[in-house]
Amino acid sequence: MLLYLTSNENIGLFDFLTEETGMLVKKLSGEFILKNFIIYDMKNLDLYSYVAIDLAALNDAPEDIIEAIIAFKTMYNTRLILFAENGDNGLLNRLITETECYNIVTSDTIDGIQEEIRICMSPQGMSRDYILKTINKDVQVENFSKYSFSQENVKIMVAGAMNRVGTTTTAINMANFLAKIGAKVSYTEANDRNHLLQIHSYFFPNIPIVDNYFSYKGVDYFLDSSVPIDMGYNFAIVDIGILKEKNLKVFGIGDVKVLCGGTKPYEITELVNSLKLVDDIKIDVIVQLIEKGEMQNVRRILSGNRGLYFNKSSLNLFDSNINEKTWESILSEYIVEHETL
Repeated sequence: MLLYLTSNENIGLFDFLTEETGMLVKKLSGEFILKNFIIYDMKNLDLYSYVAIDLAALNDAPEDIIEAIIAFKTMYNTRLILFAENGDNGLLNRLITETECYNIVTSDTIDGIQEEIRICMSPQGMSRDYILKTINKDVQVENFSKYSFSQENVKIMVAGAMNRVGTTTTAINMANFLAKIGAKVSYTEANDRNHLLQIHSYFFPNIPIVDNYFSYKGVDYFLDSSVPIDMGYNFAIVDIGILKEKNLKVFGIGDVKVLCGGTKPYEITELVNSLKLVDDIKIDVIVQLIEKGEMQNVRRILSGNRGLYFNKSSLNLFDSNINEKTWESILSEYIVEHETL
């Protein structure tokens, strides 16, 4: 179900979804103070899979819009879509940068609006790169950062201390970040979970699997532990599943070694046990972001020959932007960023 806060002029923009997908669209039309609406008036928002907001219906100052959207994303898991035809590019760039809201419809034609709405509602949503290029189309390409890569065939081993600590999501998010900045990258499922086949079946049934891999948005996804060799990849990410004695040697051959864990007491116990297996190996540890007051205790427990990163929880397997500072830090030896003026 979708809730749409709309001006009277744009009230019918999402109606086509009912015919195409059968989605229920509830509309509230008029003028709104978004900050008040989200904080005080919104009830049972978790009933909605999507909330769309027509920026033309808002009477908030730009600072209040930004504050309201940050509050929205903090309180709810519902996907937010903004309609911003003729929107102020300065505000839109701030929304992208400060709120990490990328599902923004900016087209001024019916066909274009509907196509961008479909992108926003797709499993991966609209990417940061897409919306930035759309709203900054008059900016010369030369003004954007360029990247180069110091090596080919950098092997990145990603393992988890236990099940359900985000190992696969971490690996695929990292792969999508690398593809976004121009690297040639592969992801290999080298464990017995068979998640990748399920991912393909759910998200990409129309993308064929050829020679045991399929491609999506610049990443080649390899099934059945097939690690590509001599194919010109800058980075080969290998998801080995739970770290155990039997795959410790495989983990050890990585140029970069990443171990994922959680911060609940039982998860910390499993993470500490996994770290004992690799006590003399330089690795990077990733745990989901927790309360700042707890970070020092986690750092103390997990101190050693390793980097420690507190990542934001990712709800999108193919998010190329979330936790990008982590990827830049972990891979700093292999990525060179060039600023062109």
